[in-house]
Amino acid sequence: MAIKRITAANENLTSGRSRQEAQHYWAESHGKLVANNPNLRRYHHYFSLPEAYENEPKPTFIGISMFWRDDPFMMTQPAPDGWFPVRADDQHLFDRTRRWPIDDQHADILGEEHVIVDGPARPGMVNAIFMVCKLPGLDHRDFFEHWLNVHAALASKLPGLRRYIQNHVLLEAFERTRGAMTHDGWSEFWFDDYAAFQNAYRSPEWQAMEADGKTLFCDEKGIVIGREYVQKDENWKPRDYGALSMTEDEVRIKLLQQGYGSLIEKVPDAPAKIKAAAAKQQLGVWTEHHLVTLDESRIDARPAPWG
Repeated sequence: MAIKRITAANENLTSGRSRQEAQHYWAESHGKLVANNPNLRRYHHYFSLPEAYENEPKPTFIGISMFWRDDPFMMTQPAPDGWFPVRADDQHLFDRTRRWPIDDQHADILGEEHVIVDGPARPGMVNAIFMVCKLPGLDHRDFFEHWLNVHAALASKLPGLRRYIQNHVLLEAFERTRGAMTHDGWSEFWFDDYAAFQNAYRSPEWQAMEADGKTLFCDEKGIVIGREYVQKDENWKPRDYGALSMTEDEVRIKLLQQGYGSLIEKVPDAPAKIKAAAAKQQLGVWTEHHLVTLDESRIDARPAPWG
């Protein structure tokens, strides 16, 4: 039984980043920091395509992260002495404002995978992900049975469909996460490209699937339509971001070039600490956006103007 988790989010509108800039930060900075979690075996992203916002169905989230863990219920590492740079970076990147309603703010689902159409997932393919809630009055047993045994047969007929996966929420997750799951599952529809997805969406087969879906799902769905970005797989290794091949002076020059001057002022021996963290495979992330060491030095810095 394959168990995986997805979390979906939208950008922090107060950060000044565009949607595309937030997606880039998610992939190249935040995701690389998260990937250091030793409980995390595989970690993928799907970022909503710009063209998807110009057509129906429109994405409701800018992207999702998909996680496979040794222990699916261990969401994060224990934070030593309350120091948890991933959480602070999460709030920096994503919309976490305290407001109501917040159903458009995030999604979180821990699900069991059911592969219906077992085709290949090749680089460049488009994955249309739909997060769903069951209709009121349906119990989960009947909901899952109809979704798997009736609805799946209709969905499998979509023209151009290469791969199709249903993911049913683990009922245990509602108890173990104190009700934190936002949906009852999600579907993944894989196509060669966005044009192939649009062709399927306009087809009679999609309409037949949607007609059955009205007896099964609530109207509001979470949607992400994007390509796969593999952040971590079985070949992943901790990154040193080039620190081990640089002298301390070279590290200092790079920090200044990237705008980390305030870090040098506050921590004059930061270059030595960065190299030491890299040697211990504890350099969490070092990009033009964010620098974090995961050892006892506990550096968590941003370049100006974020610093």
